Amino acid sequence: MPKKKEGFAGQRSCVLPGELTKQIARHPLCENLYITDIGYYPKAALHARERRKGSPQHILIYCVKGAGWYQVNYQNFTVKPNQVFILPANVAHRYGTDPSNPWTIYWLHFTGSRAHYYLEFLQQKAGPVPITVSPQPERFQLFDDILSHLEMSYNMDNIVYANSSLARFLATFNNAVYNPNPVDALDEDPVSRTITFMKDNLSRSLNLENLAEIAGMSASHYSALFRNKVQSAPINFFTFLKIQEACRLLENTQQRIKEVAYQIGYNDPYHFSRVFANVMGVSPRDFRKLRKV
Repeated sequence: MPKKKEGFAGQRSCVLPGELTKQIARHPLCENLYITDIGYYPKAALHARERRKGSPQHILIYCVKGAGWYQVNYQNFTVKPNQVFILPANVAHRYGTDPSNPWTIYWLHFTGSRAHYYLEFLQQKAGPVPITVSPQPERFQLFDDILSHLEMSYNMDNIVYANSSLARFLATFNNAVYNPNPVDALDEDPVSRTITFMKDNLSRSLNLENLAEIAGMSASHYSALFRNKVQSAPINFFTFLKIQEACRLLENTQQRIKEVAYQIGYNDPYHFSRVFANVMGVSPRDFRKLRKV
């Protein structure tokens, strides 16, 4: 199976740390259904995965452009635009993009004590065949809303919100269900503006004063406002975003660990490894090994 050497331009993804997922699994408002990984890969050339023991979670992959394929239960399927498929947990599978027409996909891993009911709700009695769905603006808005809140996962309120929206998102793939109500976007505030700036400048070493200047506030006022909204110090949150980018690079590229460190602004790869382990609960090297299983 060919491997891609780099990530995909415009991609977004979020991998929740192991210790955090344990907290989510015990949370009374999340334990029934929750996300562990989520992402968007546009024109994902050479994208492919093989899990000989399957994944601990169910995996949903929604193709909106291009084409791809997957194999499960010794059956092969092709995937076209406006099709979604779900790979059941703990079942060996392979999947990948069409080399001449790379797919653009939205994907997520979901689990929980009631997750299998959602699997049955979507697959009905058809099994793991791809499901053709009509494109719905609400579906894309929900996905962006869920991913944006999981990116703010320093705040458990945001995690509860995101996972509470998951059932509605999954329901949009049942062709008998449709909710035409749009999701209104909120006007950008100073905190949102600085978070966007952080995401666009992950290779830099920003300090509180840099971010406060972008927000147009004093450092103390900005820090208090940010903490109140995100429940994290600005620099701690910036570090979290950097580590999420490192996760993407470790999983989706062949870059060495020190190259990943340099790309997100760490000149000392040993310091990067310590920060990564502190956030994700495993070393960068172990994270890469685990994600290849």
